Amino acid sequence: MIDLYRSFVMMIVMPAPIIPREEVLDRLLAAFREHGYDGASISRLSEATGLGKASLYHHFKGGKQEMAEAVLIQSGSRFSSLVIAPLRGGGEPRRRLRAMTAGLSDFYARGQGSCLLELFGIGAAGERFRPRLKGAIHRFRNALAAVLGEAGLDQAEAASRAENAIIAIQGALVVGRATGDQSVFRRTLECLPDSLVGPGQQRVGPAEAK
Repeated sequence: MIDLYRSFVMMIVMPAPIIPREEVLDRLLAAFREHGYDGASISRLSEATGLGKASLYHHFKGGKQEMAEAVLIQSGSRFSSLVIAPLRGGGEPRRRLRAMTAGLSDFYARGQGSCLLELFGIGAAGERFRPRLKGAIHRFRNALAAVLGEAGLDQAEAASRAENAIIAIQGALVVGRATGDQSVFRRTLECLPDSLVGPGQQRVGPAEAK
């Protein structure tokens, strides 16, 4: 009887398992993807993370808006690592473009992940998070345009193709999720390197120009 009592007391006084912040943010992102920003109530976010409402407010004193901002910061860091870093790395432009598409596939779970622009860029969320999203788009476009410039495109054409590529990527995500056919996203990524620089296109150096 004493042992049972001790076990009961231990269950009460033992702290709940600590969930790493990165995992908490991953769970919050999953909840936002499932319910949207407006539909993700504190109750749903609490259920998704396994944390009580009081615990959520303890970690995110600004409530749901602060949770979304933290999710966007973590997602931005991961996007930079998977997509921007390969573009800014060394190597032949086409190879870097392929590394970029591989990173995009990973970041968006091969087309199953929602477009973050769709989640946080419209409705009430758009007013709050548009500046952060706009900055992310500009960084992606500029990094992509720089690679296209190295491949031989002039500045205006490189910027235009980079912007069109971003539109195609985000559009493929939305269409794929709407139709349940993630191959739309996969096919878009497969075609990107050739559509951006053309098959076999290379920059003409000074020696070759002569």
